[in-house]
Amino acid sequence: MKYNSLFISPTDNTVTLLAPCSKGDELRFAAEGGTGSVTALSDIPFGHKAAVRPIRAGEDIIKYGEVIGRASADIAVGEHVHTQNVKSTRGRGDLGTEAGETERVAVERTSALLTGKPVVDASGLTFKGYPRPDGSAGIRNYVAVVACVVCVNDVVLKLGEMDGVAIFTHQQGCCQTGPDISSISEVLANLAFNPNVGAILYVSLGCESVQSQEVLEKAKASGKPAELLVIQELGGASKTLAKAREIVESMRSRIAFEPVDVPFSKLKLGLKCGSSDTTQGLSANVIAGMMTDIFAAAGAEVIIGETTEFMGAEHIAARRAADQKTADAIEKAVADMEARAKAIGVDMRGGQPTRGNIAGGLTTIEEKSLGALVKSGSAVFQDVIRYGERRHIPGLVMMDSPGREPEILTGLASAGCSLVLFTTGRGAPQGFPFMPVIKLTGNSNTWTTLREHIDSFAGGIMDGEITNEEAAKAFFAELMEFVNGRKTRAEECRYYNSMNIYVTGPVI
Repeated sequence: MKYNSLFISPTDNTVTLLAPCSKGDELRFAAEGGTGSVTALSDIPFGHKAAVRPIRAGEDIIKYGEVIGRASADIAVGEHVHTQNVKSTRGRGDLGTEAGETERVAVERTSALLTGKPVVDASGLTFKGYPRPDGSAGIRNYVAVVACVVCVNDVVLKLGEMDGVAIFTHQQGCCQTGPDISSISEVLANLAFNPNVGAILYVSLGCESVQSQEVLEKAKASGKPAELLVIQELGGASKTLAKAREIVESMRSRIAFEPVDVPFSKLKLGLKCGSSDTTQGLSANVIAGMMTDIFAAAGAEVIIGETTEFMGAEHIAARRAADQKTADAIEKAVADMEARAKAIGVDMRGGQPTRGNIAGGLTTIEEKSLGALVKSGSAVFQDVIRYGERRHIPGLVMMDSPGREPEILTGLASAGCSLVLFTTGRGAPQGFPFMPVIKLTGNSNTWTTLREHIDSFAGGIMDGEITNEEAAKAFFAELMEFVNGRKTRAEECRYYNSMNIYVTGPVI
């Protein structure tokens, strides 16, 4: 019997459709001890859920063996389970006094060890890299030209036309409160330490809130060539551009050398998912999690961010913390992010999950988070770091960050990631100026229609055509090609590189 739906855990009261169905169709799935089926009571899109048991209003909706929301109406067997009859209990600023229903208790850690054997032993591998003075090693070798403030973006953009140059522009840097200016300055300085940057040129207007000279001095500690141009001191944009081109040419010649063999453990992998749908938690994120385990076991570094997408799954991450301090930090980061969402006084659904997420079958933030956390594999969380914080911590760490691409990709680059594995369901095109972003999807329609932006396909996993292990080994081989110089789709097309820096306060 061919299955057209997926029953994930014996405790689930829903199945996920592997193909769209019409009213009256039989939904067939593998179940403990054999097979099961229910009759669809309506048309249900691909990736959405149907009930396999009667669910009363107020009862929990279960997927992955975890609670993903609460029934807002009675749901019959075979009925479409989605936003029309399910409510999220997280980030609900509109619930008023009911908000207490989301209160959580501390969880006990279950392990401080990597569980399971990685499908690839990468401990003895090497890659072709560019050693840096601080002991890191890049997989690319760019002269980075970085705007200190939004006002100089147009000048910096002109320099992006030069070969071997990667530009970074953003919307911040002036008329902001102290904490944000401090964070922006830290990120700007940390970009100089990114291993893919061989030299860095900052461009300043001269009157911004960011202390650009201080940023330069911190950047010089990287041991790399670093300079600053100030438009107001040089006499305008044209003179600045002319001087910048001279400096960039000199920097390019200073960092021109061939890559050498470097231990695999020098890699630092960032994890991101975007334009998500149901396929991710069941395919692409599964492969990402297996990559996390490979990197962590080999002593490399892995950073997972998107704090909002721990919401509803933070108890699982906390159980895998290396110590109680880290477990508490995970819980606190999520609680603080949720408090900011609730302070707005509305249901955050539509912002998280986004409209596209919901169309792709993700009904609540809890469901999205449970699928997103799969990217972390079975590795132990070693610590929680601030947005863009630069620290050397082998293994898996959580970065307290938002999920939107322009901000989190900048945070990962600032934290020192040499590459990012970006899983996507519906097809996210974003790249980063000097950090390869590898796009992986398990959605066959996205793979077919968006090949311009997607690098690899994790197809066949959900319907059992290929095992997780087989898919992971094949993808790891492909990932190493990107590490060793093969360009990603984002690098080839050079679109969608507009970035930003995360801030929490107002423009004043």
